[in-house]
Amino acid sequence: MARAEHSILRLVWVYSFIITAVCIALAGIFYLTHWFTDLWTGYIINGVIFIGVMLAVIHANSLLGGGASLYQLAISGIVTTVLATIMIATVTVLFHLVTVPTDPATLNVTNEEARINEYSVQTRQGFWVFMVGNILFANVTLGVLGTLIGAIAVKRDQKTENAG
Repeated sequence: MARAEHSILRLVWVYSFIITAVCIALAGIFYLTHWFTDLWTGYIINGVIFIGVMLAVIHANSLLGGGASLYQLAISGIVTTVLATIMIATVTVLFHLVTVPTDPATLNVTNEEARINEYSVQTRQGFWVFMVGNILFANVTLGVLGTLIGAIAVKRDQKTENAG
């Protein structure tokens, strides 16, 4: 059993890194294509967390030979969610600190387009609201939801011999 717990801990870290890498890659693509301020890009990243945590829970069950308890699966999913959220939040804060311009002429850019400029006053002042609301709250909520759905829906201890 100690070997299985060690493997699940390793699995949680691997899935957390994979989820973080995919989310950061998508955020980088959205930033380079100037879609980062569009609302739908956050939904895609949240979907990656939801699906990634659900897959981590399903993989944890198969790692335990299909005999994992609901508690074990829930803990593995919640730990995966928390680790991925912490890593994504850290990278987001670092990215924000690196990309915010310090030149006063750049800070007061006016944008005639319908899209809000990433250097505008509204965007800079609303970063921490975005950080708490989307990165922390939404990611943790969708990760817990993915954990619950994955833990409840996964097949455990299938011992039925008759198909009918």
